[in-house]
Amino acid sequence: MTESRAMVLYVKKTNYIEKASISVNKKKSEAEDMTTFVKNTKRSLELQMLKLRNQLAMTEDISKMPDEVKVKFLFSNLDKDSNSRISVSELSDGLRKVNAGFSFQEGLEQAIKDIAMNDGDGDATLDREEFREYLNKLTMNTGITFQELSEFILMQIIFSEGGNTADEETALKIKNEGIDKVVKNLAEYYNAFNDVRTKDLFEMFDADGDGTINFQEVALGLYKIMGIMSEATKLALDVILLTDADDNRRLNYNEFVRVILHICALEGEDFEPLVSEFVVSMYFAEPIGLEDAPEIGVAVADYNGYKDWVDTFDEAMDVMNVLMYAKMQKLFDLWDVNNDGSISWEEFALGCHKYQQSVDNAAAHDAVVSAYFAMEEYDIDKNQGLEKQEFAKFLVNYAKESNKDVHELIDTLAVISLMRENSEEEERYIKALTATWLRTIKYEESYNKNENDDYSYSVSFKNFASEDDDEEMWA
Repeated sequence: MTESRAMVLYVKKTNYIEKASISVNKKKSEAEDMTTFVKNTKRSLELQMLKLRNQLAMTEDISKMPDEVKVKFLFSNLDKDSNSRISVSELSDGLRKVNAGFSFQEGLEQAIKDIAMNDGDGDATLDREEFREYLNKLTMNTGITFQELSEFILMQIIFSEGGNTADEETALKIKNEGIDKVVKNLAEYYNAFNDVRTKDLFEMFDADGDGTINFQEVALGLYKIMGIMSEATKLALDVILLTDADDNRRLNYNEFVRVILHICALEGEDFEPLVSEFVVSMYFAEPIGLEDAPEIGVAVADYNGYKDWVDTFDEAMDVMNVLMYAKMQKLFDLWDVNNDGSISWEEFALGCHKYQQSVDNAAAHDAVVSAYFAMEEYDIDKNQGLEKQEFAKFLVNYAKESNKDVHELIDTLAVISLMRENSEEEERYIKALTATWLRTIKYEESYNKNENDDYSYSVSFKNFASEDDDEEMWA
């Protein structure tokens, strides 16, 4: 008997034992007398022992199998519909058996990714050769031998009671067409991402070599490919707005790959034939002409103007949202100690110290410095205090910079402001330090006005006393 047939027989035996166990356990649970209960309990234990002996014999035979037989047997166990292809549904079921903690969504996402990375013929499945290559990659990534990996996966697939439920399998069948499309799109992305020609294109677009591509570099690169500046700048605007996922006005390599694929889609061509044309066009492009230079400058200005408007609009909407949040009013009232409708530098530093002290045990001096920078940036009317709208704008931007949800930040600040009090020593220190700094600001304000300069908070930090000097000043 061949190894493969022996394994099939082992699996059949295991299935028969499991079915018999279900029947016996049912009889045990329905037993009406002690004799029947004991009899079926004993039979249940015998079946468990039989199952374990069968599994032990199976593991011993698995360890003796040649690697290719293991691959064949593993493939056939995953290929439930016996069509010589492993689909996303089949692989996700296997992954969940191997990884007991995987949720349905995690198994599905990992299966899509794994098939996309190893699907050489683009059919959104793995044939036997692609599956073998997939296992080879797993071996390299895990740092164990192929024998160890294949035996581990086989045992998990055969013995595990996990995997997709019947309802989950039904859902996957219903969504099969959409899943296949996702796999093919992701496979195209991985193919383009790893192609050396895409990497060459990125380096040629990246004129200043900083590892990112700004709007001007995108437009100039597309001009070299297309030859018409007006079309290049229009397309540059479209693709950078579409692919700049982190909205930082620059494209990293991942985003650039999506730009190239998007252009291929617009051209109605596959990546493979077009990418070589793009590389050749970039190599042999003529320098930008004098007649086109002004057009690229106008396009850059238009793009920056549009992004500035979008950023301003988005910030205004965020500020409005914060102003309508009830706890924002509560926080403002807690920080506006004298209830004059404005948070002064001193009040901001006192509130800020409560938060900083609770979060990272910062010194009072740090709170005064933070208050200085907040006033410098957000005191729009330069009245040495933050009104509600200015304070809301500070909260919105601070939340973004620290990757926090602004509402959660407000909640945290409000709770800390209610629960924690600054010590008398901390309050005296903060008040003395802010008073000293404000006198310096007023002096420089007077000096600047005499020099016909615009009023500014700008104060050289060399004029500020060090923390040690401040302590001597007010102690």
